Amino acid sequence: MKWKSIRDSLKGKNNQDGISVVGRVKEIRKHKNRAFLDIVDYSCQIQLVVEKYENSSLYNSVCILRKGAYISARGLLENDRKGNLEARVNELEVIANSSLDIDSPWDFDGANPVHGDKVFSFPEVYVSNPERAAILKIKTDFVNALHVYFQNQGFVLVEPPVITDKTLYGKDTAVEAEVHGERVFLSQCATFELEPLALAFGKVYTISPAFRNEPSGSKRHLAEYTHTKAEALFANIDDLKSLSGDSIYYAMDQVLSSDSKELSTLNADLDIQGLKPENHEHVSYNEAIKITQRNGSKTNWGEGLKRIDEIILTKHFGNKYLWVNFPPFISEGFPYKRLPEDRRLSMTCDLIAPHGAGEMVGVAEKIIDPEELIQNLIEKGQKENIRRYWDYIALRQYGMPPHGGIGAAPERILYGLLGLDHIRLTKPWPRYPGRKIMKSSEGELKDYGSGELRRLIDKYSLK
Repeated sequence: MKWKSIRDSLKGKNNQDGISVVGRVKEIRKHKNRAFLDIVDYSCQIQLVVEKYENSSLYNSVCILRKGAYISARGLLENDRKGNLEARVNELEVIANSSLDIDSPWDFDGANPVHGDKVFSFPEVYVSNPERAAILKIKTDFVNALHVYFQNQGFVLVEPPVITDKTLYGKDTAVEAEVHGERVFLSQCATFELEPLALAFGKVYTISPAFRNEPSGSKRHLAEYTHTKAEALFANIDDLKSLSGDSIYYAMDQVLSSDSKELSTLNADLDIQGLKPENHEHVSYNEAIKITQRNGSKTNWGEGLKRIDEIILTKHFGNKYLWVNFPPFISEGFPYKRLPEDRRLSMTCDLIAPHGAGEMVGVAEKIIDPEELIQNLIEKGQKENIRRYWDYIALRQYGMPPHGGIGAAPERILYGLLGLDHIRLTKPWPRYPGRKIMKSSEGELKDYGSGELRRLIDKYSLK
């Protein structure tokens, strides 16, 4: 690869060493007969210095550059007054100029819906901010570490379809689409595909796209996200809790080792010891409701825990990561087992992060009795849709042993662990409440202040 990050270009370099770097112009400052350029990429930034008396033509070309231009520079490294390395430039090439009259990527908050059009139209603008780039770099390494973890544990990576005829929680939370004239759904959860494949491989996992009809502006929810799902034969609820907790701990420990600079950029203080499964706290849903009600919560038994309940609970347990065991069946998916001693409850558990970040991962034992699945579908108001799930039900009669699965969204996990202001910061293309996906056909094409774009619009009579 010809491209090299600024950080890699500086690796092993010292004062008076030659340097060759490429990057995007973040800032230009002129001081008497000297010009300063800050150039950046996702890895870091470096200041370039151009002296007019050394090369007046180079100085003049630098002075007309605009923010966003992509340049290549060669020069000599020197220590500035603070002891930081800067480069005194003797050669500079403008690889790609910038002429768009849009906000600088370092000057606006990409999590704010007001800037939604800018983020989607110019994703480079969104991720050029060092903090947002750091989040996405950490997310990449976190997901890669999850792959390593599951494969080291003997899980086989599988690719479930995104387009499906099934929903886990009902049509109201599903994203519908039309494909080849059929009304279908975008996958909410890969459990229907992973369970059959677990019969073949014993242990399978996927890290794939998932979709949820989530129109609200909640800081903790996305309409499009990444779903980490794993399914294992003969795994009970304790096995699944251990597996999911250990996978998150392993992945974040890898991030701590590889992304120290990115974590420093975000001022993120990871509680890596608190993530260890042996340091998690555990409470039943029944006991959790009693604790929250004693502390002023209005949530009644049978309802899902609200954000304020999660804050109360984690505070009650010393701001530790907390497993809430056996929530009500009414709030869970129909394939999940019920608690034998109280069939109002489900054989599921959720790991709650402290400080209001909410659920990080959920685990569930799955039903292997076809009649129980049918009863659950009827109770969930899905009797008319049983034909859609019939093959899934019938599979229970093909030697299916006990099994269970885990589900987690890396975006939600990192939102909590990194202490982010909004979960949107974990996505280069986050959805915003009320934002239309299709481009409007009304109004003239924008030239964004670019003379070249205006020339092309006029030349080809574009509308």
